Amino acid sequence: MYIGFELKNLKKASFGDSFEKYLKIGEEDFEEQKLEIKETINELTNADGSFDGNKMQSAWFPKIDADIFLSHSHADKYLVIAFAGWLKNVFDLKVFVDSCIWGYSEELQKIIDESYSRITDGRYYYDKVLYASSHVHMMLNTALMQMIDNCECIIFINTPNSVKPKEIINKVVSPWIYSEIGMTKLIKKKSIEDHRIKELNEST
Repeated sequence: MYIGFELKNLKKASFGDSFEKYLKIGEEDFEEQKLEIKETINELTNADGSFDGNKMQSAWFPKIDADIFLSHSHADKYLVIAFAGWLKNVFDLKVFVDSCIWGYSEELQKIIDESYSRITDGRYYYDKVLYASSHVHMMLNTALMQMIDNCECIIFINTPNSVKPKEIINKVVSPWIYSEIGMTKLIKKKSIEDHRIKELNEST
């Protein structure tokens, strides 16, 4: 990561009459990222039926080559996807929308619970669910940290959905947003050259 920003007052009206246009561009890019994840889901199991942790990490939380990491409330998903579409259309920047893997963590949790935590009468073992949840969230948190480290820029979309008004200043609602903001203070900052260096052949 080279730099981070906080973006306030982003609204649908910010895009004028082009909101739907940018939303479509963002959604197309978003779908490509989802396909990258879905393609390897069936390769998660070992011969004995157990899940392979390394394959699980790479399949559900892969490293995606992106320029900008967008941190936001899930309630602002479509607004943020439109913003990502605008960045793509105007600057040709690839944007990572963090909620694209939040949802997958929930799906992964369900798969594990159905396979390992389910009781025959339809209920679940509480301890097993918590144990699986801790592993999934640890993988997700690690993946988010790697993405923030790899992206040149992180932008926190600050709306009333992400921060509670009339309470403690900057009290964050989402634990993931809180974690991502915390990571930006811990991750070693890279130079802009580290992100933009390109190999040049002899003739160049």
